[in-house]
Amino acid sequence: MIFDHKVTTELYINWGLSARIISYSFTSSITSSLIMSGIKLTYFNLKGRAELARLILAQAEVEYEDCRIEKEEWPELKKTLALGQLPVLEVEGQTIGQSMTIARYLARRFGLAGKTDLDAAEADQAVDALNDLMNNVSPIMREKDEEKKAELKKKVQTETMPSWMKMMEALLTSKGGNHFAGNQLTWADIAIYHSIGMFKGMLGEPNMEECPNLQKLMETVKSLPNIKKWEEARPNTPF
Repeated sequence: MIFDHKVTTELYINWGLSARIISYSFTSSITSSLIMSGIKLTYFNLKGRAELARLILAQAEVEYEDCRIEKEEWPELKKTLALGQLPVLEVEGQTIGQSMTIARYLARRFGLAGKTDLDAAEADQAVDALNDLMNNVSPIMREKDEEKKAELKKKVQTETMPSWMKMMEALLTSKGGNHFAGNQLTWADIAIYHSIGMFKGMLGEPNMEECPNLQKLMETVKSLPNIKKWEEARPNTPF
């Protein structure tokens, strides 16, 4: 089956950064046994909170509608959503909100949540540990005072991020050093890979010398053919 995905759009963005215009034409042709899903994922033309779901769908080779809205469309669309937030997933006539709920549902549906309930719980454990880091990173994005923002960023770079990575290294090592759950690839591995990559852009390259298993996991996920294919083909956005 050949999957042709073409999007041409112009998106005006002002997310605490200087206003910018992103224009792109994205075409990818992937020959594979893609799963027909009837799924529509709606978000802005950003990686943001939708990218984990996109990575899960890519790894599972699921054909879906990747709907990227323009900023001007958001006020009207927001009125139609129960939670008033993006991303949303439309499936089987239902609309699901909350990015982690979406990612967890997709992982379970497409075989990336482990083989047993215990595997699923171990995967959730690793993913939920991301909250420990996000709770410290989010204030940086909200802070408008540049001096205070720089102070918060330095603390996360020098204290929070290294401590969190050591914690995740210890967890990964306790599970055998290759995967966070069930000794197999799960959405937890993809989530940690994606999050560390995202924080690189915000905080700079982390020192992973003391986290060899975590570094190995990053390389493993990055080299997965389906993940690599998606990352090479996806639209180039600032974050």
